[in-house]
Amino acid sequence: MGQAIIMLDKTPQLRLANGGSRCAGRVEILHQHFWGTVCHNNWDLKDANVVCRQMGCGAAFNALLYAQFGEGSGPIWLMDLACTGEEAYLWNCPALVWRKNNCEHSKDAGVICSGFVHLVGGHRSCSGQVEVNSGGEWIPISGGNSTLATAQVICAELGCGKAASVLGNLPFRESGEQVWAEEFQCEGQEPGLWFCPRVPCSGGSCPHRGAVQVVCSGYTEVRLMKNGSSQCEGQVEMKTSGGWRTLCASHWNMANANVVCRQLGCGVAISTPKGAYFVEGGDEIWRDRFHCSGSESFLWNCPVSALGVPACAHGNTASVVCSGNQAQQLPQCKDSWSDPAGSAASEGHTANCSEFLALRMVSEDQECAGWLEVFYNNTWGSVCHSPMEPVTLSVICRQLACGDNGILDFLVPSREGSRPRWVDGIHCRETDTSLWQCPSDPWKHQSCSPEEEAHITCTGDLLSISMCLSYVFL
Repeated sequence: MGQAIIMLDKTPQLRLANGGSRCAGRVEILHQHFWGTVCHNNWDLKDANVVCRQMGCGAAFNALLYAQFGEGSGPIWLMDLACTGEEAYLWNCPALVWRKNNCEHSKDAGVICSGFVHLVGGHRSCSGQVEVNSGGEWIPISGGNSTLATAQVICAELGCGKAASVLGNLPFRESGEQVWAEEFQCEGQEPGLWFCPRVPCSGGSCPHRGAVQVVCSGYTEVRLMKNGSSQCEGQVEMKTSGGWRTLCASHWNMANANVVCRQLGCGVAISTPKGAYFVEGGDEIWRDRFHCSGSESFLWNCPVSALGVPACAHGNTASVVCSGNQAQQLPQCKDSWSDPAGSAASEGHTANCSEFLALRMVSEDQECAGWLEVFYNNTWGSVCHSPMEPVTLSVICRQLACGDNGILDFLVPSREGSRPRWVDGIHCRETDTSLWQCPSDPWKHQSCSPEEEAHITCTGDLLSISMCLSYVFL
Protein backbone atom coordinates (compact mmCIF):
# COMPACT_ATOMS: atom_id res chain seq x y z
CA MET A 1 0.00 0.00 0.00
CA GLY A 2 1.61 3.24 -1.11
CA GLN A 3 1.76 6.61 0.57
CA ALA A 4 -0.31 9.55 -0.57
CA ILE A 5 -1.04 13.16 0.35
CA ILE A 6 -4.26 13.05 2.36
CA MET A 7 -7.31 15.15 1.44
CA LEU A 8 -9.36 16.23 4.44
CA ASP A 9 -12.78 17.65 5.15
CA LYS A 10 -13.27 21.37 4.57
CA THR A 11 -13.03 21.98 8.34
CA PRO A 12 -10.23 19.75 9.65
CA GLN A 13 -9.23 19.93 13.31
CA LEU A 14 -6.27 18.75 15.35
CA ARG A 15 -5.97 18.37 19.12
CA LEU A 16 -3.76 16.85 21.80
CA ALA A 17 -5.83 14.80 24.22
CA ASN A 18 -5.35 13.57 27.79
CA GLY A 19 -2.07 15.45 28.33
CA GLY A 20 -3.31 18.03 30.81
CA SER A 21 -2.50 21.01 28.59
CA ARG A 22 -3.09 22.18 25.06
CA CYS A 23 0.52 21.46 24.14
CA ALA A 24 0.86 17.85 25.22
CA GLY A 25 -1.15 14.68 24.67
CA ARG A 26 -2.37 12.01 22.31
CA VAL A 27 -2.55 13.24 18.71
CA GLU A 28 -6.14 13.27 17.45
CA ILE A 29 -7.68 14.43 14.16
CA LEU A 30 -11.30 15.23 13.39
CA HIS A 31 -12.17 13.69 9.97
CA GLN A 32 -15.56 12.77 8.56
CA HIS A 33 -17.17 13.98 11.79
CA PHE A 34 -15.20 11.51 13.95
CA TRP A 35 -12.20 12.09 16.21
CA GLY A 36 -9.50 9.51 15.52
CA THR A 37 -5.87 8.86 16.40
CA VAL A 38 -2.51 8.44 14.63
CA CYS A 39 -0.53 5.21 14.60
CA HIS A 40 3.01 5.45 15.96
CA ASN A 41 4.61 3.50 13.09
CA ASN A 42 7.49 5.70 11.81
CA TRP A 43 6.39 8.46 14.25
CA ASP A 44 9.35 10.75 14.99
CA LEU A 45 10.27 14.35 15.86
CA LYS A 46 9.71 15.55 12.29
CA ASP A 47 6.08 14.46 12.50
CA ALA A 48 5.74 15.83 16.04
CA ASN A 49 7.20 19.21 15.03
CA VAL A 50 4.43 19.63 12.47
CA VAL A 51 1.85 18.97 15.21
CA CYS A 52 3.45 21.43 17.66
CA ARG A 53 3.77 24.20 15.11
CA GLN A 54 0.22 23.65 13.88
CA MET A 55 -1.03 23.87 17.47
CA GLY A 56 0.95 27.05 18.15
CA CYS A 57 3.01 25.22 20.78
CA GLY A 58 6.55 25.82 19.59
CA ALA A 59 8.84 22.92 18.72
CA ALA A 60 8.44 19.27 19.64
CA PHE A 61 10.04 18.26 22.91
CA ASN A 62 9.31 14.57 22.49
CA ALA A 63 7.55 12.19 20.09
CA LEU A 64 5.89 9.51 22.23
CA LEU A 65 5.01 5.94 21.27
CA TYR A 66 2.79 3.18 22.68
CA ALA A 67 -0.15 5.33 23.82
CA GLN A 68 1.71 7.03 26.68
CA PHE A 69 -1.22 9.42 27.07
CA GLY A 70 -3.68 6.54 27.12
CA GLU A 71 -5.42 4.66 24.33
CA GLY A 72 -7.84 6.59 22.17
CA SER A 73 -11.05 5.39 20.60
CA GLY A 74 -12.65 5.48 17.19
CA PRO A 75 -10.77 5.32 13.89
CA ILE A 76 -6.98 5.28 13.54
CA TRP A 77 -6.79 7.79 10.75
CA LEU A 78 -3.09 7.90 9.83
CA MET A 79 -0.16 5.49 9.72
CA ASP A 80 3.44 5.57 8.45
CA LEU A 81 3.66 9.36 8.35
CA ALA A 82 6.69 10.70 6.51
CA CYS A 83 6.72 14.43 7.33
CA THR A 84 9.71 16.55 6.45
CA GLY A 85 8.96 18.73 9.48
CA GLU A 86 8.19 21.80 7.38
CA GLU A 87 4.55 21.06 6.49
CA ALA A 88 1.93 23.53 7.69
CA TYR A 89 -0.57 20.78 8.56
CA LEU A 90 -0.14 17.17 9.63
CA TRP A 91 -2.47 15.98 6.88
CA ASN A 92 -0.16 17.53 4.28
CA CYS A 93 2.45 14.86 5.10
CA PRO A 94 2.76 11.71 2.99
CA ALA A 95 1.03 8.80 4.79
CA LEU A 96 -1.01 5.67 4.24
CA VAL A 97 -4.62 6.37 3.27
CA TRP A 98 -7.21 7.07 5.92
CA ARG A 99 -8.32 4.21 8.15
CA LYS A 100 -6.99 1.50 5.82
CA ASN A 101 -4.41 0.10 8.20
CA ASN A 102 -4.01 -2.69 10.70
CA CYS A 103 -2.78 -0.57 13.63
CA GLU A 104 -4.17 -0.77 17.20
CA HIS A 105 -4.88 1.92 19.80
CA SER A 106 -2.06 0.55 21.96
CA LYS A 107 0.18 2.23 19.37
CA ASP A 108 -1.43 5.69 19.48
CA ALA A 109 1.12 8.48 18.90
CA GLY A 110 1.64 11.34 21.35
CA VAL A 111 3.63 14.55 21.53
CA ILE A 112 4.96 17.00 24.10
CA CYS A 113 5.66 20.47 22.73
CA SER A 114 8.10 22.95 24.17
CA GLY A 115 5.33 25.41 24.83
CA PHE A 116 4.35 24.08 28.27
CA VAL A 117 6.63 26.44 30.21
CA HIS A 118 8.34 29.74 29.50
CA LEU A 119 9.99 32.64 31.33
CA VAL A 120 8.57 36.13 30.86
CA GLY A 121 9.40 39.64 32.00
CA GLY A 122 13.17 39.15 31.89
CA HIS A 123 15.64 40.45 29.36
CA ARG A 124 15.35 37.35 27.20
CA SER A 125 13.75 33.90 27.18
CA CYS A 126 16.24 32.57 29.77
CA SER A 127 15.13 34.74 32.69
CA GLY A 128 11.86 35.95 34.14
CA GLN A 129 8.72 34.79 35.91
CA VAL A 130 7.68 31.18 35.34
CA GLU A 131 4.45 30.62 33.43
CA VAL A 132 2.87 27.43 32.14
CA ASN A 133 0.39 26.78 29.37
CA SER A 134 -3.02 26.05 30.88
CA GLY A 135 -4.68 25.20 27.58
CA GLY A 136 -4.90 28.44 25.64
CA GLU A 137 -3.33 30.95 28.01
CA TRP A 138 -0.15 31.33 30.04
CA ILE A 139 -0.56 31.52 33.81
CA PRO A 140 2.06 31.80 36.58
CA ILE A 141 3.00 29.12 39.06
CA SER A 142 2.88 30.06 42.74
CA GLY A 143 5.72 30.71 45.18
CA GLY A 144 5.49 27.19 46.56
CA ASN A 145 7.35 26.07 43.43
CA SER A 146 10.45 28.15 44.13
CA THR A 147 12.90 25.28 44.57
CA LEU A 148 16.30 25.03 42.92
CA ALA A 149 15.46 21.56 41.58
CA THR A 150 12.40 22.91 39.76
CA ALA A 151 14.45 25.81 38.40
CA GLN A 152 17.11 23.40 37.13
CA VAL A 153 14.49 21.41 35.20
CA ILE A 154 13.02 24.59 33.67
CA CYS A 155 16.41 25.96 32.57
CA ALA A 156 17.41 22.64 31.02
CA GLU A 157 14.06 22.27 29.24
CA LEU A 158 14.38 25.75 27.72
CA GLY A 159 17.96 25.13 26.58
CA CYS A 160 19.22 27.85 28.93
CA GLY A 161 21.91 26.00 30.84
CA LYS A 162 21.79 25.75 34.63
CA ALA A 163 19.72 27.69 37.15
CA ALA A 164 21.64 30.65 38.58
CA SER A 165 18.90 31.78 40.96
CA VAL A 166 15.27 31.19 41.87
CA LEU A 167 13.14 33.59 43.89
CA GLY A 168 9.64 33.09 45.23
CA ASN A 169 6.88 35.29 46.59
CA LEU A 170 7.57 38.10 44.13
CA PRO A 171 4.81 40.44 42.90
CA PHE A 172 2.76 38.97 40.04
CA ARG A 173 3.01 40.80 36.75
CA GLU A 174 -0.73 41.44 36.93
CA SER A 175 -2.75 41.76 40.12
CA GLY A 176 -5.36 39.09 40.83
CA GLU A 177 -3.87 36.62 38.37
CA GLN A 178 -5.00 33.01 38.34
CA VAL A 179 -2.20 30.60 39.28
CA TRP A 180 -1.49 27.00 38.27
CA ALA A 181 -3.51 24.71 40.56
CA GLU A 182 -0.65 22.29 41.27
CA GLU A 183 2.75 22.46 42.90
CA PHE A 184 5.63 20.78 41.09
CA GLN A 185 7.95 18.57 43.12
CA CYS A 186 10.88 18.19 40.74
CA GLU A 187 13.98 16.26 41.74
CA GLY A 188 16.11 18.14 39.21
CA GLN A 189 16.83 15.36 36.70
CA GLU A 190 13.46 15.20 34.92
CA PRO A 191 13.55 15.86 31.13
CA GLY A 192 10.95 18.62 31.45
CA LEU A 193 8.66 20.35 33.93
CA TRP A 194 5.77 18.27 32.63
CA PHE A 195 7.42 15.08 33.93
CA CYS A 196 7.89 16.34 37.50
CA PRO A 197 5.67 14.87 40.23
CA ARG A 198 2.82 17.21 41.17
CA VAL A 199 0.59 17.76 44.16
CA PRO A 200 -2.84 19.37 43.63
CA CYS A 201 -3.39 22.46 45.72
CA SER A 202 -6.03 22.25 48.43
CA GLY A 203 -9.46 22.98 47.02
CA GLY A 204 -8.08 23.05 43.47
CA SER A 205 -6.55 26.51 43.90
CA CYS A 206 -3.01 27.39 44.99
CA PRO A 207 -2.63 30.26 47.45
CA HIS A 208 -1.37 33.50 45.93
CA ARG A 209 2.01 33.43 47.63
CA GLY A 210 3.64 35.45 44.91
CA ALA A 211 5.25 34.58 41.59
CA VAL A 212 8.39 32.55 40.92
CA GLN A 213 11.33 34.11 39.07
CA VAL A 214 14.10 32.01 37.53
CA VAL A 215 17.38 33.22 36.07
CA CYS A 216 19.37 30.66 34.10
CA SER A 217 23.16 30.91 34.05
CA GLY A 218 23.82 29.90 30.47
CA TYR A 219 26.53 27.49 31.65
CA THR A 220 25.78 23.93 30.59
CA GLU A 221 28.98 21.83 30.65
CA VAL A 222 32.61 21.87 31.73
CA ARG A 223 35.48 19.84 30.31
CA LEU A 224 39.27 19.43 30.45
CA MET A 225 40.86 19.37 27.00
CA LYS A 226 44.25 17.81 26.23
CA ASN A 227 45.51 17.13 22.71
CA GLY A 228 42.04 17.75 21.28
CA SER A 229 40.19 15.28 23.51
CA SER A 230 38.36 15.51 26.81
CA GLN A 231 40.28 13.88 29.66
CA CYS A 232 40.92 14.16 33.42
CA GLU A 233 43.61 16.76 32.85
CA GLY A 234 43.86 19.69 30.51
CA GLN A 235 42.67 23.19 29.72
CA VAL A 236 39.45 24.18 31.51
CA GLU A 237 36.60 25.00 29.11
CA MET A 238 32.96 25.83 29.79
CA LYS A 239 30.05 25.61 27.40
CA THR A 240 27.76 28.63 27.24
CA SER A 241 25.06 29.77 24.85
CA GLY A 242 27.92 31.16 22.73
CA GLY A 243 29.77 27.84 22.54
CA TRP A 244 32.83 26.49 24.35
CA ARG A 245 34.96 29.12 26.15
CA THR A 246 38.39 28.76 27.74
CA LEU A 247 38.68 30.03 31.32
CA CYS A 248 41.33 32.51 32.43
CA ALA A 249 43.96 31.39 34.96
CA SER A 250 43.58 34.60 37.00
CA HIS A 251 42.15 33.76 40.46
CA TRP A 252 41.93 30.10 39.44
CA ASN A 253 42.81 27.99 42.47
CA MET A 254 42.74 24.49 43.92
CA ALA A 255 39.25 24.92 45.36
CA ASN A 256 37.88 25.66 41.89
CA ALA A 257 39.91 22.81 40.44
CA ASN A 258 38.59 20.31 42.99
CA VAL A 259 35.00 21.16 42.00
CA VAL A 260 35.82 20.52 38.33
CA CYS A 261 37.57 17.21 39.04
CA ARG A 262 34.74 15.94 41.22
CA GLN A 263 32.09 17.11 38.74
CA LEU A 264 33.82 15.16 35.96
CA GLY A 265 34.26 12.03 38.10
CA CYS A 266 38.03 12.51 37.99
CA GLY A 267 38.87 12.42 41.69
CA VAL A 268 40.55 15.49 43.22
CA ALA A 269 42.84 18.18 41.87
CA ILE A 270 46.60 17.60 42.01
CA SER A 271 47.76 20.86 40.41
CA THR A 272 46.64 23.88 38.39
CA PRO A 273 49.45 24.57 35.87
CA LYS A 274 48.75 27.85 34.08
CA GLY A 275 48.53 27.62 30.31
CA ALA A 276 50.13 24.17 30.24
CA TYR A 277 47.60 22.90 27.68
CA PHE A 278 47.02 26.15 25.79
CA VAL A 279 46.04 25.75 22.15
CA GLU A 280 46.29 28.66 19.71
CA GLY A 281 43.07 29.94 18.17
CA GLY A 282 39.53 29.80 19.47
CA ASP A 283 37.35 32.43 21.06
CA GLU A 284 38.31 35.15 23.52
CA ILE A 285 39.30 33.77 26.92
CA TRP A 286 36.34 33.84 29.33
CA ARG A 287 37.19 36.27 32.13
CA ASP A 288 34.54 35.27 34.69
CA ARG A 289 36.14 34.44 38.05
CA PHE A 290 34.77 31.52 40.05
CA HIS A 291 35.10 31.64 43.85
CA CYS A 292 34.42 28.07 44.95
CA SER A 293 34.66 26.81 48.51
CA GLY A 294 35.60 23.42 47.10
CA SER A 295 32.47 21.63 48.29
CA GLU A 296 30.14 22.58 45.42
CA SER A 297 28.79 19.82 43.17
CA PHE A 298 29.06 21.91 39.98
CA LEU A 299 31.33 24.77 38.95
CA TRP A 300 28.35 26.96 38.10
CA ASN A 301 27.12 26.69 41.70
CA CYS A 302 30.14 28.74 42.83
CA PRO A 303 29.95 32.54 43.25
CA VAL A 304 31.07 34.31 40.09
CA SER A 305 32.54 37.77 39.61
CA ALA A 306 33.71 39.73 36.58
CA LEU A 307 33.43 43.35 37.74
CA GLY A 308 36.79 45.09 37.45
CA VAL A 309 38.43 42.04 35.88
CA PRO A 310 40.87 42.95 33.08
CA ALA A 311 41.11 41.07 29.82
CA CYS A 312 43.05 37.84 30.20
CA ALA A 313 46.64 37.77 28.97
CA HIS A 314 47.28 35.72 25.85
CA GLY A 315 47.86 32.09 26.75
CA ASN A 316 47.04 32.59 30.45
CA THR A 317 44.46 29.82 30.48
CA ALA A 318 43.30 27.77 33.45
CA SER A 319 44.39 24.13 33.53
CA VAL A 320 43.79 21.27 35.95
CA VAL A 321 45.44 17.93 36.58
CA CYS A 322 43.06 15.58 38.41
CA SER A 323 44.00 12.45 40.33
CA GLY A 324 41.60 10.32 38.33
CA ASN A 325 40.88 8.33 41.50
CA GLN A 326 37.31 8.87 42.64
CA ALA A 327 37.99 7.28 46.04
CA GLN A 328 40.60 9.88 46.99
CA GLN A 329 39.50 12.39 49.63
CA LEU A 330 39.35 16.16 49.18
CA PRO A 331 42.53 17.73 50.60
CA GLN A 332 42.12 20.21 53.43
CA CYS A 333 42.71 23.83 52.43
CA LYS A 334 43.56 26.55 54.92
CA ASP A 335 41.99 29.27 52.77
CA SER A 336 39.80 28.23 49.89
CA TRP A 337 39.41 31.84 48.75
CA SER A 338 43.10 32.59 48.34
CA ASP A 339 44.49 33.29 44.89
CA PRO A 340 47.54 31.70 43.27
CA ALA A 341 50.64 33.66 44.21
CA GLY A 342 51.36 36.53 41.88
CA SER A 343 48.10 36.27 39.90
CA ALA A 344 47.04 39.82 40.72
CA ALA A 345 50.45 41.38 40.29
CA SER A 346 50.82 39.85 36.84
CA GLU A 347 47.75 41.80 35.74
CA GLY A 348 49.04 45.19 36.81
CA HIS A 349 46.77 45.90 39.78
CA THR A 350 46.81 45.24 43.49
CA ALA A 351 44.25 42.91 45.05
CA ASN A 352 43.76 42.24 48.78
CA CYS A 353 43.84 37.71 49.06
CA SER A 354 40.17 38.87 50.85
CA GLU A 355 38.42 41.89 48.96
CA PHE A 356 35.12 43.07 50.41
CA LEU A 357 32.66 44.52 47.93
CA ALA A 358 29.37 46.21 48.75
CA LEU A 359 26.91 48.24 46.71
CA ARG A 360 24.71 51.15 47.81
CA MET A 361 22.70 54.18 46.68
CA VAL A 362 23.63 57.50 48.29
CA SER A 363 20.81 60.03 48.61
CA GLU A 364 19.51 62.48 51.21
CA ASP A 365 15.87 61.43 51.03
CA GLN A 366 15.37 58.46 48.66
CA GLU A 367 15.95 54.71 49.04
CA CYS A 368 16.02 53.70 45.39
CA ALA A 369 17.62 56.69 43.74
CA GLY A 370 21.00 58.30 44.22
CA TRP A 371 24.68 58.10 43.54
CA LEU A 372 25.82 54.53 42.96
CA GLU A 373 28.80 53.55 45.12
CA VAL A 374 30.86 50.41 45.69
CA PHE A 375 33.00 49.57 48.72
CA TYR A 376 36.36 48.41 47.44
CA ASN A 377 39.84 48.38 48.93
CA ASN A 378 38.40 49.55 52.29
CA THR A 379 36.89 52.71 50.77
CA TRP A 380 33.52 53.76 49.35
CA GLY A 381 33.84 55.18 45.85
CA SER A 382 31.74 56.11 42.84
CA VAL A 383 30.80 54.07 39.78
CA CYS A 384 31.18 55.62 36.32
CA HIS A 385 28.14 55.67 34.07
CA SER A 386 29.61 54.55 30.73
CA PRO A 387 27.97 52.66 29.04
CA MET A 388 25.25 51.62 31.60
CA GLU A 389 22.86 49.95 29.18
CA PRO A 390 19.31 48.95 30.30
CA VAL A 391 20.46 45.41 31.18
CA THR A 392 23.12 46.82 33.53
CA LEU A 393 20.68 49.21 35.18
CA SER A 394 18.20 46.39 35.69
CA VAL A 395 20.83 44.17 37.35
CA ILE A 396 21.76 47.01 39.74
CA CYS A 397 18.16 47.82 40.69
CA ARG A 398 17.26 44.16 41.22
CA GLN A 399 20.33 43.62 43.37
CA LEU A 400 19.30 46.54 45.59
CA ALA A 401 15.69 45.27 45.75
CA CYS A 402 14.55 48.46 44.05
CA GLY A 403 12.55 47.10 41.11
CA ASP A 404 13.19 45.74 37.68
CA ASN A 405 14.46 48.76 35.74
CA GLY A 406 16.49 51.92 36.14
CA ILE A 407 17.43 55.14 34.39
CA LEU A 408 20.56 57.28 34.43
CA ASP A 409 20.04 60.83 35.69
CA PHE A 410 22.23 63.07 33.54
CA LEU A 411 20.74 66.37 34.76
CA VAL A 412 21.79 65.98 38.39
CA PRO A 413 24.63 68.43 39.28
CA SER A 414 28.01 66.89 40.02
CA ARG A 415 28.80 66.10 43.64
CA GLU A 416 31.26 68.05 45.71
CA GLY A 417 34.15 66.45 47.53
CA SER A 418 36.83 63.98 46.59
CA ARG A 419 36.40 60.20 46.43
CA PRO A 420 37.66 57.30 44.35
CA ARG A 421 35.84 56.57 41.11
CA TRP A 422 36.51 52.88 41.15
CA VAL A 423 35.18 51.35 37.96
CA ASP A 424 33.95 52.22 34.46
CA GLY A 425 32.79 50.38 31.37
CA ILE A 426 30.33 48.09 33.15
CA HIS A 427 28.51 45.90 30.65
CA CYS A 428 26.19 43.35 32.28
CA ARG A 429 25.03 40.32 30.35
CA GLU A 430 21.49 39.00 30.33
CA THR A 431 22.49 36.00 32.46
CA ASP A 432 24.20 38.06 35.20
CA THR A 433 22.32 38.11 38.51
CA SER A 434 24.45 40.67 40.36
CA LEU A 435 26.74 43.57 39.49
CA TRP A 436 29.76 41.54 40.62
CA GLN A 437 29.27 39.16 37.71
CA CYS A 438 29.28 41.93 35.09
CA PRO A 439 32.43 42.51 33.00
CA SER A 440 33.95 45.99 33.19
CA ASP A 441 37.20 47.88 32.87
CA PRO A 442 39.85 47.11 35.54
CA TRP A 443 39.68 48.78 38.96
CA LYS A 444 41.39 52.18 39.08
CA HIS A 445 41.37 54.96 41.69
CA GLN A 446 40.20 57.52 39.12
CA SER A 447 38.40 55.65 36.35
CA CYS A 448 36.52 58.70 35.03
CA SER A 449 35.95 62.41 35.62
CA PRO A 450 33.65 63.68 38.43
CA GLU A 451 31.02 64.59 35.85
CA GLU A 452 30.74 60.92 34.83
CA GLU A 453 29.72 59.52 38.22
CA ALA A 454 26.54 57.48 37.92
CA HIS A 455 23.33 58.78 39.51
CA ILE A 456 20.54 56.22 39.07
CA THR A 457 16.80 56.16 39.66
CA CYS A 458 15.25 52.70 39.85
CA THR A 459 11.71 52.20 38.57
CA GLY A 460 9.10 49.46 38.66
CA ASP A 461 7.67 47.46 41.55
CA LEU A 462 9.86 47.17 44.63
CA LEU A 463 10.88 43.60 45.40
CA SER A 464 9.41 41.89 48.43
CA ILE A 465 12.72 41.80 50.32
CA SER A 466 14.44 45.13 50.84
CA MET A 467 18.08 45.71 51.79
CA CYS A 468 20.33 48.69 52.31
CA LEU A 469 23.52 47.13 50.99
CA SER A 470 24.28 44.28 48.67
CA TYR A 471 27.65 42.76 49.44
CA VAL A 472 29.98 39.87 48.74
CA PHE A 473 33.37 38.63 49.92
CA LEU A 474 35.86 37.82 47.19
